[in-house]
Amino acid sequence: MTNIMKNIPLFFGLGDEELGALFRYAVKKTVSRNTLLFAQGGPGDALYIIQRGKVKVVLSDADGKEVIMSVLGPGDLLGEMALIDDEPRSAGVMTMESSEFYVISKSDFRACVAKQPELATNLMRHLSRRLRAADQKIGSLALMDVYGRVAGTLLQLAERDGDKHVITGRYTQKDIASMVGASRDIVSRIIRDLTEAGFIEPDGDRIILHESPRPPT
Repeated sequence: MTNIMKNIPLFFGLGDEELGALFRYAVKKTVSRNTLLFAQGGPGDALYIIQRGKVKVVLSDADGKEVIMSVLGPGDLLGEMALIDDEPRSAGVMTMESSEFYVISKSDFRACVAKQPELATNLMRHLSRRLRAADQKIGSLALMDVYGRVAGTLLQLAERDGDKHVITGRYTQKDIASMVGASRDIVSRIIRDLTEAGFIEPDGDRIILHESPRPPT
């Protein structure tokens, strides 16, 4: 487990002994697909480290309208803001597939920070990256049209597979609509247009993205 955690920016600079001491506090948790890991407004009492699977971070209002703020996978952190303040969860998290986490309570993590100051520095860097990503998302919502937001979101969801960019997760058109702040009907029409133009290509349970349009098969 320490070898895995060495690749997570939060733990950069920590040796095997320090990582071992930290993860003696970690509890392994497996959660099935489409399960609410924690709710918006709930107590921020622990840090979650994604070992396997994918989750979506969701904001919702009193009317039940939801916006997907981000999709996170192995090596990403959840609940890191709770390590600093004592405020409720700012967003809810739902698993998109069967997922596995390591969970460290806030009190245990704070005790480790007192002994290992590198953790506090790394946490500040991590939160700074999250803030920059949030700024970029806000900018795209304000400045880009829906076509641009959909195209940008598809690129963000894609992973490199050889010489191709491929989306392999379970993303519905409703999910994408929630990410870009548009209706499902508009997103459906844009995806259909991109498919007909040859920019995206359905391939079984995945989607292949092309930099230039491909002729229809």
